[in-house]
Amino acid sequence: MNENFMEEKYGLFRNPFPPAASGIDVGGKELYIPDAWEEKVNEYYETLSSGEGAKAFPVIGEYGSGKTVFLRGFLKDFFEKKRIKTFYFENPGTQFYDLADTLMRDLGRYEFSKALWELCKEHAQIGGQTRLFPLSFSGMLNTLKTKRLKESMANELARVVRDELNLTDDDEIAYKLGLMIVETVSKPYFDYRDFVAGRTKSLVAERQEPKYFKAITNAIFKIYNVEGVAFLIDEFEEISISGRISSRTKRFEYLATLKHLIDISKQEKLWIVLSMPPDAEVALKQMDQALWERFTHNGATALKLEPLSREESEKLLIWWLNRAKKGDEETLFPLPREFLNLLEKRTDLRLPRKLVKLGFFILAKATEKKIEAPIPIGFIEEIINEFYPEESEAAENESE
Repeated sequence: MNENFMEEKYGLFRNPFPPAASGIDVGGKELYIPDAWEEKVNEYYETLSSGEGAKAFPVIGEYGSGKTVFLRGFLKDFFEKKRIKTFYFENPGTQFYDLADTLMRDLGRYEFSKALWELCKEHAQIGGQTRLFPLSFSGMLNTLKTKRLKESMANELARVVRDELNLTDDDEIAYKLGLMIVETVSKPYFDYRDFVAGRTKSLVAERQEPKYFKAITNAIFKIYNVEGVAFLIDEFEEISISGRISSRTKRFEYLATLKHLIDISKQEKLWIVLSMPPDAEVALKQMDQALWERFTHNGATALKLEPLSREESEKLLIWWLNRAKKGDEETLFPLPREFLNLLEKRTDLRLPRKLVKLGFFILAKATEKKIEAPIPIGFIEEIINEFYPEESEAAENESE
């Protein structure tokens, strides 16, 4: 009955606003990205691609501003269209091995080792000579029956990694990569302990984490035939201000990791994008102002997802309404245009997630009460006061 009313009076075959949405996506590749955000990313890319500084910038926004979808949706697609292999990190740890663990799990140890072998095998000398018909990966692993054969193969692969592929100039890191390939048959998975520098069986050499990461990114360039690598690191607030890491030492470990990443980004084709709320921005500045200035190029490349403007709010609402309209008319109907005047006065409502939830509540309540279209602004004000009262009113209600 209600659906019939919505279709007859509002011209919608369902409520297009999902109450749990991020605000800028419909769960697939369909995104609403304000022009200002896209223009900034293009500007940063053009500037940083040709500059000498770090290829890095933060994405700063309140909860509900769309940071996560912006990283996983728009930025991932943006970089990959430019042949930049992209990796998404959620709630990263504080040290390099945490990032390495996530990265390698994403790549898959077996697949990564196999791809690295494919690069190495045409240069590898097996039995004292280069084979005309190199062994398959599984075939090579099956020949390593003894510890001596494994050690010999690891050393030969290290030579190829260092001298032929030029993935690193460090002997120990080259050997570790060779060992990674050789040990795949007995350990086809990754464990974070593999990346704890200093452990006896660690794949990462002591104090060589940045060089190790450079070798991995260089391998990714060759394996995937890409122009660069991008790390999209989400939920930085979990590191900087939450109770998850209360130790001052742990926080500075993360800052050291970020410094290393920025250093690599300056030297290699590695892009670093971190998302964070304004509180995390303040915390990072307090912990290391110089690092913040390096990361944002003295503040020139800090992408702030501000509350939507009146025009952007209108476009977002229409974008969602069009998901359920029978026609192709680009209007706010059944919402009244006065709604925009009200939003202009309430900055707090112009975050994508909150705006979409509000749209859901308005249509759901209006349909339930069979309110004629366009929905009266007075009715909308009642809905806003019920779900999103102004802070002063909310404080008064709590005190009572």
